[in-house]
Amino acid sequence: MPIDAAEFDAHKNINTVIIQFLCRNKGKGFSAKEIADAVGIKEEEVNHAMVKLSLTELFSNITAGIISKKSDRIDKKLTMAKIEDITINGSIYYRCIEHT
Repeated sequence: MPIDAAEFDAHKNINTVIIQFLCRNKGKGFSAKEIADAVGIKEEEVNHAMVKLSLTELFSNITAGIISKKSDRIDKKLTMAKIEDITINGSIYYRCIEHT
């Protein structure tokens, strides 16, 4: 069943919401559950968004600009945010270490 444009945009902006939250709280690391609780989405959505963000960064590094994609201003801000992750006692924590 197809989704409407509003639902599409809402899911597209999950990355933006997560990154903005992490970069506003630069001094701390958060688990997917903590992020989900703070921004009001499901933990699975956070996990999915973080995997997608990691893959996007990986492919961007591999292609080194060979593949270019038009992006709007929000996407440019996302690429300037550096999100770091670490696993401690089986839980993955995320933090923003750079945002210009």
